[in-house]
Amino acid sequence: MKHCFWISVALMAVLAGTTEAEELVPKTIAYQGQPNAYFNDHAEDVAHILDGLYFVVGSWDDGVDQRLGTPGGQAPESEWKRLVRENIAHLRAAGATENLLGVHFSSNGDWPSAPTLLSKNYAGKMAAYFGVVGRAAKELGFRGVSIDVEYPYPRYEVDNEIYTYEGYTVQDLMSASRTQGRTVMSALLDAFPEAVIFVLPGSFRSRPIEREFQLGLIDVMAERDAPGGFHIATERAYTLYEYPVTQVAICRSGDLEAHALLSGETLDYWKRRCTVAPGAWPLHMVETGGKNYPVQPWAQELGELRDQMAILKSLAKRYIWCYSGQPIWYQYTPELGEKYGLRKPAFDGADEAIAGWQAILADRQIDPSPRVETLLAEARRLDKGKLSPAEFCSRLGTPGAWLVLGPLSNPFTEPAYTAPEAALLPPQQTDVWHGRDGALRWFQFDALEPTGGVSLLQAFDWRATHFASAHCAADIIAKRPVEGIMGIGWDDGIVVRLNDEIVFDHPEYPERGHGRGYRDKYLFEEKVPVTIPAGRSRLVVTDINQKGLWGFNIRFFDKDGYPLQGVEFDLPED
Repeated sequence: MKHCFWISVALMAVLAGTTEAEELVPKTIAYQGQPNAYFNDHAEDVAHILDGLYFVVGSWDDGVDQRLGTPGGQAPESEWKRLVRENIAHLRAAGATENLLGVHFSSNGDWPSAPTLLSKNYAGKMAAYFGVVGRAAKELGFRGVSIDVEYPYPRYEVDNEIYTYEGYTVQDLMSASRTQGRTVMSALLDAFPEAVIFVLPGSFRSRPIEREFQLGLIDVMAERDAPGGFHIATERAYTLYEYPVTQVAICRSGDLEAHALLSGETLDYWKRRCTVAPGAWPLHMVETGGKNYPVQPWAQELGELRDQMAILKSLAKRYIWCYSGQPIWYQYTPELGEKYGLRKPAFDGADEAIAGWQAILADRQIDPSPRVETLLAEARRLDKGKLSPAEFCSRLGTPGAWLVLGPLSNPFTEPAYTAPEAALLPPQQTDVWHGRDGALRWFQFDALEPTGGVSLLQAFDWRATHFASAHCAADIIAKRPVEGIMGIGWDDGIVVRLNDEIVFDHPEYPERGHGRGYRDKYLFEEKVPVTIPAGRSRLVVTDINQKGLWGFNIRFFDKDGYPLQGVEFDLPED
């Protein structure tokens, strides 16, 4: 049966609480626009494929000084500001109304640190600068503001060496970060109450100090019922991964994060006004720089991108965004390049790739197969509250919650404290086991990750996870025996047991570790045939970490890659 895209987006608009015609189709925003006279002269061409662009001013302090003006002083009409003003006016007139003023936190800036987090004066500085950002965004005609919090990520971990804890505690830092998030958003909304707010890289479940800052941002928006909404611009749809299940999961992953971390009026606000904005990276094949990326002909790559965007357009509640380091919002010609100072994209097949991507952006018709439509229906049931977050994970073939025992020692460095027997016995939360740093008990971890990813960094809040291991247990419930495939990705070593039988055994890891994203494209490096018995079965994953990122990916699916039917997941019974 064929389905019209307009029917899907009309339903999507109702679920998102929007009624205006302009909100029926998810808006697509490109990162990033370079202020240029091209946007003045060709605004209609841009509006044919995009609903807006990010215009990034730079860091929230130095970039604002240089391009928007110093707080409390005169705001000179810089060349950047003059040209952006013209660009936004022309784009809006042509119908591309969703432009964002972008700022970021520098990787080598002062913030965050104990002196900046615990200083009222520094908080006042942040408020002053974000007030300038809000005023400029409103004055220049932007739809809202994008705040990129990604770059200082090492200092978001509470055990970073810069934190001495002389005269303050971990909780002091986290509380201060949340307070500063509130301060920043209050100043921004005071200047621009209607602003749409994007946050990059788009995850509430981030390192502790970053997470608290974001929670402070959305708390203020909820208290004011800010109409623009808070939108987490996830980068996790950058590559296709295993189509279509993973793309469906990514479109709702942030909603499940919100259920896990928000409460009260903030959670209610999220449900009413906030969304996941999934992002695509159309030139990932050539821009990633990864030598192991499986380069393929552009016709095949564009076909995959078309499939990906069909999912994103069906499920994104309000926004989609796309990233490229190339100016792919126009088709290069020598004449345009010379007139506007725009460079020619420097990769093989650029003409075919850019023309194909622009055609995908302009396309308004999709034709999902019946099996894909079934996945879309599950996401919509989640939206309506007819599925719990854990049930949604089950429908996509993965446990939503686990019992976890850890951190245990790494068996290659200190085997005495790895509790190998615990993987074979029923996981009872009253039992005491000896782990790497002392006595441990099983605890519940609501991963709520419909992609199948289980981040043990999240489970232990990014603290003291080097040279460690953990057992993760869940139950699989099947009405009858089911033949299927278990997809596995891991970092760094892994052993998987089903009813005490080892079904995947790969505890060793390379000297430099093993990434969970295989060849930068797939979540599941290995696909293992399994038989799920009727009734309740015990699944135990033992994951081993050397250093750095830590976690595994797991999904149970049929030969075509779709979730197994008649299979559910639950926490283990005693």
